Amino acid sequence: MTLDRLWLQIRIVLALSETEFVLRAEKGSFGAWGVLFEPLALILTLLALRIFIRLKSTDFLNPVLWLTCGIALLYMFRKIGIKALTGVSKRQKFFFYRRIRPLDTLLASALIEARIHGAILVFVFIGVSFWSWQIKLDDPALVLIDFLLTVALGLGIGISALVIGHRIPIVKVLTKFGINRLLLWTSGIFYAVYTLPGPVRPFVTWNPLLHSVELLRHGINVAYPIPGISLQYLLVCSSLSCGFGLLFYFLNEALLLADD
Repeated sequence: MTLDRLWLQIRIVLALSETEFVLRAEKGSFGAWGVLFEPLALILTLLALRIFIRLKSTDFLNPVLWLTCGIALLYMFRKIGIKALTGVSKRQKFFFYRRIRPLDTLLASALIEARIHGAILVFVFIGVSFWSWQIKLDDPALVLIDFLLTVALGLGIGISALVIGHRIPIVKVLTKFGINRLLLWTSGIFYAVYTLPGPVRPFVTWNPLLHSVELLRHGINVAYPIPGISLQYLLVCSSLSCGFGLLFYFLNEALLLADD
C-alpha cells in the first residue's frame, strides 16, 4: 500500500512537471526549444565577455565547457530556489485536488529545471567533444552525484526560506538577494579556485555552490586542481538544507495551503 501511494505521488510530480514544461513552451516564441535557448544565450554572452576582457583561462578544460559548468549549475540552483520561494502561491489552484500537495509542485519545478540545465550540459559537452574530437569524462559518477546534490541543495534552501518567510517575510527578501547577487560572485563562474591566492580562498569556499561547480569540472578532468573543495562538504550542506527544509515544510504545510 505504501509503495502504491509513493508511486502515485511520483506520477503526480511527473505530470505536474510535464504540465509546467508545456506551459513554458507555449509562452515562448520558439516553443520547446525556447526553454533551452535562454540559458544557452546567456552562456554565449558571458563567453564573449570572457574573451573580450581576456580573463585568465584554464589549461585543464575547454573554456566553453568550463564556463558552462559554472553557469548551468548556478542558474539551475537559482531557479530552483526562487521557484520554491514563489511557486506555492502561484499554484494555489492545483491544491483543489486533494492528491496534490505544495511539495509536489516544488518537486515538479525542481525536476523541470534539472532536466533543462542537465540537457544544456549534455548538449555543450557533446558539441565540445565533436569540436575537439576528444571525449573526456574521467569521473561520470562524481558528475552525476554532484549534479543531484546541487538540485537537492537548491530545493532545500528554497523550501526552508519559503516556510520561514511565511512567518518572517524579510527572510524571503534576504534569500532572493543572496541567490541573485551574493552567490553570483562566489560560485566560481568567472574564476577557478586554484587561481586564487591561499589567504583569499576561505572568503569564497564557504559557498557550497562553489564546491559543486568545481567538483563538476574536476569530474570531467580529474587533473583539474580543486584545493579546498570537498564533496563531503557539499553532501553535508545538501543533506542539512533538505532535512531542515522538509522538517519545516511538514510542520507548516497547513500554513502554505492558506491564502497569502
